[in-house]
Amino acid sequence: MATIRVTGVQMAVEASKKENLPRILDHIKKSDCDFLIFPEMSLTGYNNDFSDSRTEEAWQQIATACRHSYVTAIIGTGARMDGHTYIQSRVYSDEGELLGTQEKIIPTEEDRTWCRPGDELRTFRHGDIDFGCLICNDLWVTPGAGPYPDRRLSYQLGQKGVNIIFHSVNSGCDPFYADYHEANLKVRAKESGCYIVTVNAASSNGPINAPSGVVSPEGEWLTRCDLQGEGTYSFDLDTELL
Repeated sequence: MATIRVTGVQMAVEASKKENLPRILDHIKKSDCDFLIFPEMSLTGYNNDFSDSRTEEAWQQIATACRHSYVTAIIGTGARMDGHTYIQSRVYSDEGELLGTQEKIIPTEEDRTWCRPGDELRTFRHGDIDFGCLICNDLWVTPGAGPYPDRRLSYQLGQKGVNIIFHSVNSGCDPFYADYHEANLKVRAKESGCYIVTVNAASSNGPINAPSGVVSPEGEWLTRCDLQGEGTYSFDLDTELL
């Protein structure tokens, strides 16, 4: 049976690349998987205070590490284009090539004080795997996070033919939203007919309010991390089912 291994890194996201980049590179170096996913804004920190040139240098270091470790990585980062800041996932292949980027399409109201929404829902293909990337609120469009319509982006990706949705999150630990987030992951996996491979940023303030793990197209958890503290998970997906 042919499989691909997906691994999620539930790491604490600090305020700057100086703290985050060495840990990201270390996880890539030690990885034993095909796809490795990190939380939202895991490189630059969840803020608009990052150097463009140093961030681009960090991207190159990540690309090189992916090539040396033969792993495809989904990296959460801030990015600036045409003078505007975006929350972005960057996909680097096991050959060290940038397969593409996905900008956060439905930033929260608070996000929008410093970032601009992305305008294109992209799909990616690597080997025989078709996948998409969503970033935090893109998937669940949390009530109270802004008066924005639910575009059912996970369903759209399923209709575009993807098999896996990689979902990078940095949602904090307010327990009020925990049930909503978890129920949405299950329902949207089932609606889209996709595996959802999700990873949240760890928090030192208590259990996070959205799990890290893998949800099946039937809406069932296949594996997940503890909600408290840092950790990783890995799961082997049967490629004949993708």
